[in-house]
Amino acid sequence: MPADTPPPLRAGALIGCEVRARDGRPLGRIADLETSREPDGRERITAAIVTGGRWGRLLGYERDQHTGPWLLERLAHHVIRRHTRHVPWTDLQLPPMT
Repeated sequence: MPADTPPPLRAGALIGCEVRARDGRPLGRIADLETSREPDGRERITAAIVTGGRWGRLLGYERDQHTGPWLLERLAHHVIRRHTRHVPWTDLQLPPMT
């Protein structure tokens, strides 16, 4: 990697980061990332699951498509999902990474 090229950004550095909309409006923290595979085999971030409330994970129940025991589903819906939203990656403004 050339000396002037910044190091690659790791998912672990993004989880928990506070993000804003492109207009500067605060959205919350990144709870999860969504990717898609490019033709060259690389993964590209396409969206983020952003939460305005608690940003921790609850066994993957922050995702709408997860199914599991009904009691955990209901709990996850009331505790975590009510504050989460799917935001396209291009609509996010990240904080400066050091």
